[in-house]
Amino acid sequence: MPSLKEIWLGSSPSLSKKPTGTPEQAQFGQDLISQLMQSLQGGGYGQSQDYLGSLFGQDAFNQFAQPYNQQFEQQVLPGIAERFAGFGNSSGALSSSGFGQALGGGASDFQSKLAQLFSQLQMQGAGQLGNQFNQQAQLGLGYQPFAYHQKQGSTGAGIQMMNSLAGGARGAAGAGV
Repeated sequence: MPSLKEIWLGSSPSLSKKPTGTPEQAQFGQDLISQLMQSLQGGGYGQSQDYLGSLFGQDAFNQFAQPYNQQFEQQVLPGIAERFAGFGNSSGALSSSGFGQALGGGASDFQSKLAQLFSQLQMQGAGQLGNQFNQQAQLGLGYQPFAYHQKQGSTGAGIQMMNSLAGGARGAAGAGV
């Protein structure tokens, strides 16, 4: 209920803060924010962040490449050597420039493909890390426990009456009465 002063003189616009949900929803939102903060500081998110962060570095590449290197050394290189050894005199074929070129080409191609695979793994890891952060951030940023509402100001009856009288007086003065 407006006061007599507001009725006569009017009121200024005002801004008020209103809750957007029930008290239970507000408590749920506070609990959600608390859990997000805890998960960002450790827990599952921190562990996955540590793992994805470990994908960037020489040690990570060495661990990634180790089984592929082992397979290359134990299966591919002996296969190339067997192919050249089958050309008659084994010592001559294995010391030929063709054998050296085949080994060099195979090793170069292998290293190139291995680096490409590792680069893809890093890109996926970086994308997952970014997505995890964005999901966590959106949960926290999307929570709005309150909103602001603006109440329009009003012109009071006294002000309206004064404006009306002043307008009438100006009209009468202009008409020469």
